[in-house]
Amino acid sequence: MILADGASVRDLVPDSGNVRLIELSGAAEIGEKRNFGCDRAAGEVIAHWDDDDYSAPGRLADQLQRLQESGKSVTGYHSMRFTDGVRWWKYNGEKHYSLGTSLCYRRDYWEQHRFPYLQVGEDNQFVAAAFSNRMLVTADAGDLMHATIHPGNTSPRQMGDNWKLLDA
Repeated sequence: MILADGASVRDLVPDSGNVRLIELSGAAEIGEKRNFGCDRAAGEVIAHWDDDDYSAPGRLADQLQRLQESGKSVTGYHSMRFTDGVRWWKYNGEKHYSLGTSLCYRRDYWEQHRFPYLQVGEDNQFVAAAFSNRMLVTADAGDLMHATIHPGNTSPRQMGDNWKLLDA
């Protein structure tokens, strides 16, 4: 399922029974949009997939395997490469944290721990609850995923101690 809340993407979505496009109108907080999408998801596992980030073909298999082997309900990447189209950085987070764009989780866990209706930080609260409940397992994304830094990011990147410029 694709939730689209910007310019129409109907011409980019294949006419297939496997892909469902829901175009949203009006303003809503990202947490509300995440819950809206999760409510309508058909599967038992939900993965975040931002249109401005890259996910390799093996990303979902990696995350599903981690969920299965760990017995946990939430996984994601605590460390990942980022680019602005010119330079590359590596964000090195702690194992008790996951970048929201990389989240993958069991639907039944989400049903008990819905996202708060926030524009920024809704994913951090979801991850913190999963860690507190001992339901979080994370890894370094390696080559399976990278994210994009641009002026339109909902949550602007603050380059602090956990960031390293890779091409300096």
